[in-house]
Amino acid sequence: MSAATPILPRDRLLGALVGLVVGDALGVPVEFGARSERDRDPVQGMRSFGTHLQPVGAWSDDGAMALAHAAAFVAHGWDAQRHLEAFLAWRDQGAWTAHGRVFDIGLATRAALDRFQRGRPLHEIGGRRERDNGNGSLMRILPVSCWWAGAPLATTLSAVGEASALTHAHVRSRLCCAWHALIVDGLLSRRTLPDLLRSAGHVLSEHIPATERANFAPLTDASCLDLTRALVPSDGHVISTLIAACWCLHRHADYADAVLEAVNLGDDTDTTAAVTGGLAGLRCGLTGIPRAWVGCLPRRVAVLALAERFADACLRHGMVPCDGR
Repeated sequence: MSAATPILPRDRLLGALVGLVVGDALGVPVEFGARSERDRDPVQGMRSFGTHLQPVGAWSDDGAMALAHAAAFVAHGWDAQRHLEAFLAWRDQGAWTAHGRVFDIGLATRAALDRFQRGRPLHEIGGRRERDNGNGSLMRILPVSCWWAGAPLATTLSAVGEASALTHAHVRSRLCCAWHALIVDGLLSRRTLPDLLRSAGHVLSEHIPATERANFAPLTDASCLDLTRALVPSDGHVISTLIAACWCLHRHADYADAVLEAVNLGDDTDTTAAVTGGLAGLRCGLTGIPRAWVGCLPRRVAVLALAERFADACLRHGMVPCDGR
């Protein structure tokens, strides 16, 4: 698609959800492999088996939980109880998995869902310890960010923070999800990544505790975009994942190039590529994602149908810009 051809909001929203799932699937076979392994054997397309012994195109907990979020939005709008029930349906019944079973779930997510199942109040189920800052809420937050894109800032920060806290309630995770929401809003408005990162940093600065300022500095001043590849983290920490995704997006305008860069950073390949893929898909639209990769998804008809229902629900919700951008 040429730069002069406008990408309409609906195509961007379709691209976001499908792009996340595709990115996740690209990373699954090589998850936990070191960056040096990827340098010797870079991923250039869809693979099968590997780390989790999954057939080609299988997505992990990242994609399944994002799809569960999207389905819950379509059916119920924003209702924390219903979204948690959708997560339980994924964990216990395989809902929105690639092949009907769960093969990957984070410790913090598992613990939070156990607490929910035992009847703990919703505000008590997400992990609040510093060690609970894996990327388990960031990996699935895309539908939440899309749902609230264009909303008043206070509404967005409250809603996205609440959504993160369903599993990851520490301020660091909630702030990373807030950053993600502001990036989504900026990409829908076609702002440049350095500009929208600095703008998000300015907006969020008053919400960052003094103890967290050094952690967020590379995002606040957008200096993470200028890192050399050797310094880009891909270790599964929530800030690391957001930094890596932004770095990949900044380096590559093309969807495929951005997500392959993310996968080939190594380590937490599925989540780095899922977060990158969701944002790259939002920027490029569904038409910017290689058809062959979408064609590898095991339940592509169901995934595409859900993406369409979710995009339409977002537009009916009235927050997403609908001015032809």
